[in-house]
Formats: sequence, structure tokens, C-alpha cells
Amino acid sequence: MDPRTWFRDLTPYFLYVLFIATLGPLLFGFHLAELNAPEDVIRCKKDALRATAANLPQCMQMTPTQWGVVGSMYTLGGFIGALAAGPAAGRYGRRRAMQLTTIFFTLGPVFEALSPNIGVLAFGRVISGVGAGASVVVVPIYISEIAPPAEKGFFGAFTQVMCNVGILVAQLLGYFLSKGQYWRIILAAGGLIGVGQSIGLLLSVESPKFLADCGEPIKAKRILRRIRGDKFDIDEEVKGWGVESNEEIDDEEQTLLQNEDHMSRHSDTAGSKRNIAKEDALTILQVLRHPEYNKAAIAVVAVMVAQQLSGINSIVMYGVSLLAGLLESNSALLNLAVSAINIVVTAGCAPLVDKLGRKTCLLNSLIGMGTSSLLLAVGIMRSIPILSAVAVLLFVSSFALGLGPVPFILASELVGPDAVGATQSIALGANWIATFVVAQFFPLASAVLHGKVYFIFAALSAVFAVFIAWFVPETKGKKSIDEVAARAVYHDQPPPLISPAFTPPATPGFSTPSQVKAPRSTPVDTSLSADTRTPGLLEALPVVECEVRARIPTTTGHEMWLHVYRNNVDSKEHLAIVFGTAIRSRSLDAERPGETELDRMTRGAYVGRLWPGRTTSRVEQLKRAEGGAPKAPVKSKADSGYFETPDGSRSRAPSSASSESGEVHPPSSTSELPLVRIHSECYTGETVWSARCDCGEQLNEAHRLMADPTISPTGGAIVYLRQEGRGIGLGEKLKAYNLQDLGNDTYEANIMLRHPADARSYGLATAMLMDLGLGGERGIRLLTNNPDKVRAVEGSGREVVVRERVAMVPLAWKTGGKEGVRGQEVEAYLTTKIEKFKHMLDQR
Repeated sequence: MDPRTWFRDLTPYFLYVLFIATLGPLLFGFHLAELNAPEDVIRCKKDALRATAANLPQCMQMTPTQWGVVGSMYTLGGFIGALAAGPAAGRYGRRRAMQLTTIFFTLGPVFEALSPNIGVLAFGRVISGVGAGASVVVVPIYISEIAPPAEKGFFGAFTQVMCNVGILVAQLLGYFLSKGQYWRIILAAGGLIGVGQSIGLLLSVESPKFLADCGEPIKAKRILRRIRGDKFDIDEEVKGWGVESNEEIDDEEQTLLQNEDHMSRHSDTAGSKRNIAKEDALTILQVLRHPEYNKAAIAVVAVMVAQQLSGINSIVMYGVSLLAGLLESNSALLNLAVSAINIVVTAGCAPLVDKLGRKTCLLNSLIGMGTSSLLLAVGIMRSIPILSAVAVLLFVSSFALGLGPVPFILASELVGPDAVGATQSIALGANWIATFVVAQFFPLASAVLHGKVYFIFAALSAVFAVFIAWFVPETKGKKSIDEVAARAVYHDQPPPLISPAFTPPATPGFSTPSQVKAPRSTPVDTSLSADTRTPGLLEALPVVECEVRARIPTTTGHEMWLHVYRNNVDSKEHLAIVFGTAIRSRSLDAERPGETELDRMTRGAYVGRLWPGRTTSRVEQLKRAEGGAPKAPVKSKADSGYFETPDGSRSRAPSSASSESGEVHPPSSTSELPLVRIHSECYTGETVWSARCDCGEQLNEAHRLMADPTISPTGGAIVYLRQEGRGIGLGEKLKAYNLQDLGNDTYEANIMLRHPADARSYGLATAMLMDLGLGGERGIRLLTNNPDKVRAVEGSGREVVVRERVAMVPLAWKTGGKEGVRGQEVEAYLTTKIEKFKHMLDQR
């Protein structure tokens, strides 16, 4: 970031929020180094300090193993805090999670400072570690969400800068207070800083990005304005959330998204939206099994482990004792210099993260640390104090260049918002395990190998450098995970446009939300409105007949059945895609001359499920074959959604409203009405990888909604008509695509080619719906954004009654751009729909 623009672009409040948040990483560094300088005093190594005070011992006799345990207990707490922090930040928010960490930061130092023995001191270290582990998970996420987008790398480095400040504060206190019982003051100081952070957080704010993801865009924009100031243009940043920048709700997207959950639309609150956002957050196990995020998690974990196994904490935690033999009384001063240089270099190199790139800084950092490790090994083995001192300073400077700040940034840039908390927890959990290994075993390894231990760190640096160069992608300048995914991690192939999120809910693959929000619904009654626009309707509906039906297995939710229709007005085969067993075709079930039971089952005119050896299509004959009166279905213990057939096999039980049993119960609410979508063929929309328009996405969204029993309890039907609206044929359609590539939108392309207006008739759809038993006063819910389509589907005599119009909200809008079809062409297509056909949209 250009320092000349600081006073123009940064507000005092942003700096305040940044400072208060980063007190957590400061305490992480403080507790990491608090035992370094006063080690000899605490362990009774100095004979003059072995006297005992009245109440608390002045020192505690400890072996190297016991001392290693006390040091490593901090990493145990850190591991626990890191694993818990990600889910907590996703559920309760970043600010609340930081407030929880201050409890541990306050209590831990109390046990440490007042410890009468080794056990209490170790326990205090565990408590402090929980706060530290959670803090370094939450704070980098929070900073990445409040920092200006162009300077995320710069401000993300402040996590490491403040870690180094904490180390320096601990070293300074240790330099002056490592005598008598003053070492207890060093340990107590961390608690005072924790209290200060808890007070400061009361005046801080929640992450605006988190609030936007929780369905509170207005509040999010208000907080962002407070952070950025009145003179800062926040439009571009807000667009990255998938929310329009102006305060008024005046376009199609915000109309459809407002009060989207129709099942609770009369009592919908920001809290309910927040709950839905929490449910969409992925767990640690889901991230590890996610087909896209698991690679990112591996990359972040590797970088986090490299941060510790490169050897930095051997200097931070044990540098004074390590170099005491070479530098004698100057070893404490060298550690102070190391801490100061670490701060200066980290702050000075922070802009390089955005200028050179994350990956470049990481590789240069590892090369520098590996070289410094070799020099330090030689300096210790040959007893060359100057070489050892220079090697330590170069080692820390190299760490500050990349391996210090970058790992805390990567998690928020390599995965989407739904996975960032869990990924950060995984990464920091691995980091704490590596820290434990160093803290526990370095004293023992150093005692046995002396300077040769740094050959191990040099080798590990080389291994991690090769891995990062091969596997970790560059995230510099990438606005979203999709831009990163299109690069090296996915071998330069475009990210997949089809995923489990496009299929019925809870399909294996963890990007599908566990609970799907129902779309917004608007009650309609065309009989009450005299000025309802009436499209051209057929006086007589076509005669339709369902030729064949077939079951399509699904992994969850309602069964799906394909129905092929023929009619008396064209020679095309039209399709009805039916979800659930409550909807059946009358023409399919009707008797046909000369057909056998096998004929009926072959064309799909059967009840229930087919199984090997079944001989009849009719449920009455099945009952008679059992010997008399019909019996209640015997439900399987393993799955109450199935019943046992006469031959012992299992079949899905019909729903309570199923026409298979001859009973159709009236709905208790409009939510129980079947959901219907009328879909006309598109030459490219349903083609995998196509981003010419959003037809394919709309088809998939209709499938998803109708397959979910919680949204569509009685199932639904998609009438797929083999008709192109303008009747122009494939050749003319391709010409229009070429004109779009020349810069014309869809509207202009049709005018230039003199294509006729949309002349589709929905009479076929009306007739097919009636054949499926969806006509009459009971009514349906129609999935469409176009109010005119309601009357068109109902027919001239309102043979089909539409009770509700359900919004078709693009998946990209629902997920803030994380899912759905994306691309320049589809964005232009949607823009044309919004701007030039706005008069067709219901703005109520």
C-alpha cells in the first residue's frame, strides 16, 4: 500500500479495529516467548535465586523433559483453540469469537503467575494456549474481511507483525525482570493485555462480509461505510459480496431475494437469515472430503507446517539458552535484537506480499531460512559467535519475508466463505501440532546434536520449498476462489460448472447445503383481477397422451419419473419430469386394448416399484394375491420410507396424498401444493459447460427444489416442451450467438436478424398438467418470475389454477457468486433480462 494514501484511504476507526483485533496475535507471540528469557530463574539454574518466598516458590526445579512439557502445554491448548475457533467464528461471528478468546487470555496468566508448582504452571499455559490458538484462526479471517481488497496481503501481514511485537514485549520484560519472583510479573502481563482487548472489542464491529453472508446486507454496508469513511467508494467491494451497492431495493435480484423464505415470510428476521448462513458453513470433515476445497486445505496445511518445521520457534522459545554458550551474557540481547528485527522486516516486507505475490515470498523465505540454518549449524559447531549471530538475524529476516505473514492469509483466499473457518482451523491445528513437536523435542535434540540439529531444519526447508513450488497456487490479485481455482491447483482447467450443488439436496458431495431455503412465493388469484393481462390462449386444448413412464433413481428426496407425451398438434415428443408418487398420468394408467400386464409394466403403468418376478401392475391384484383384505404396509426397520413387497423385496411407500391409493387429500397449506415449472427447450442452456444463458441452471434449480420434501412435500412436475419460443430453428439461433460475440445483447441480436416475437403457446403444458391430475380448483404453485406466465398456464377456462407464483432465484445470487453458472456471456444475458424486460417483473 502506498503510504502517501494512508490518510486519504484509511480511517482512524479502521486502524482502531485493526489494532484491537491484532492484540490476539500479539498475545499469541507473547505467550510463545514468555518463558524464554526467564528460563534460568524459573528452573532454579542460578544458585543465588533458590530462596523460597513465604507463599509461592521463587523457582521450580525442572529437568529438560519437564521444561519441554511446560513449554509444549501451550501448544496443546493452541491446538484445541484452533480446532474450535473456525466453527465458532462461522456460527457466532468473528467479533464474538474474538471476545471469547479474551476469557482464556485473562484466566491463563492468572494460573501461570500464581502457580505453586509445575502442574499449575502447565495448566495455565494450556488455558493461554486455547485463547492464542483460537485468535490466530479468527483474526486473519477478520482482517481479510475488513481490509481494503487491494491491500489484503499488506494488512494480513499485521497478524505476524503483532505476533512479533508480542515476542518483543515478552523478551523486554524478561530482560529486565528475570530476577527473584519478578518472573511472575512477566507471566501476569499477558492477562492485563487480555483485559484490555476485551474492553476494546466492546467498541469494535462485526465483519461486514460476515453480516452480508448472513443475509444482512444493509447492516453490512452501513458498517463498511463506517470502516472505510464517507469518501471511500465501496461499490466494487460490495459487489464482491453479491449485493448491490445502493440502499434501495429496486431491481429484480433484490426483489427476489427479499424475504426469500416464504415458509416464514411473515415473521422473517435477520436472525433467521443468520441461522441459515450458519447451516451453510462447512465442517472440518466436510472440507477435507470436498472435491474442490480439500486440495486447498492440503496446501494451507503444508504451508502452516512449514512455518514451524523450518525452525523459527527454536529461536523464539529457546534462543537464549541455545546461544548462551557462544554469546554468554549477550544471548538475551541478541534475542531482543532478533525480535526487533523480526518486527521491522515483517512490516517492511508486508507490501511485497501484494507486489511480488504470496508464492514468490514463500519460496524466497524458505530459501533464505534454509541457507541461514546451514550457516547457524556451522557457527555453533565451529564456535564462531559472529557467524552464529549473523545467521540468526538472517534466519529471522527470511522468515519475516514470507513464511511469517503469508500462511495466515492463504486460507481466506483459497476457499470460499463457507469453508474458510474450517480450513483455518485445520491449518492452525496442524500448525500447533508442528509447534508442539518443536517445543517438546528441540531441547532434547539440541542436547544430543548441538548445532547439527539445524541441518534437519535446512533439509525440511528444501522439501517444503519444492512442495510449495509444485502444489500451492498463487492468490495475488484474485478476487475470488474461482479465479484461483482456474490456475495451477486445477492444472489450468476451468472450474466445473456442475457440482453436487446443482443436484437434489444432500447428494453426496459436501457443497450442497444440508437445509435448503425455500424460495419466495407470492399468492396469486387471476379471477379477482379485472385488469389481469391475458395472453393469447388456445380455445381448445391439445389432446395429449403419455406413452411411457420410467423411474430415474435419485440419491435422496422424492423419486423422479420421466413421462414422454405425444399430442395431436405436432410430431414432437414432449416431456414431463415428475417428482414424487403423488402425481400420476391419467392417460398412462388408462386401459389399452389387447395389452398384457407385462405391456403395462413395460410402459410404466404400474403402482409402487417394480421388482424381479412381479406379475401385475395393479395394487388391487397385489392385495388379492396376499389373500383377502388389504394389509397395512410393513415398514422396514432400516428405512421407514419403504415397505416390503409380497416376495420379500422392498418398495418405496406411496405418500399420503398419492393417487396410487385412490385418495387425494386437500392441502392444509399452499406449501403442500405441487410445484410446477414450465421449461422450453434451449439449444445450449442444458449443455454441460455452456454459459451462453441461464436455462440449464434454471432447470437444475427446479430439480433441486422439487426433490426436497421439506420444500415440496407433495412433489412437483417440470413440463419440458420441445419448442423454441420464436420458432426460428437452430441455424438462426447460432447466428444470434455470433452477433452476441460481436457485442450485441440478446435483445439486439433478435432485432437485427428480424426474428419474430415470442409466439409460444402453453396450451400443451396446460393439457399435460391436467393429464397429470394437476388441474382443477386444488391448484398448483408455479415456479416462474414472469407474472404473465401464470395466466398462460391456467388456460382459457382456468383448467389449471395457479395459487402461488414461486420465485426462480439464480443460484449465483443465492450464494453470493460461490455457485451457479458464471461467465461474461451469461452475465450479459442476465443484465439484458433485468434492464430490458423489467416491466415483466413483479416489484411488489
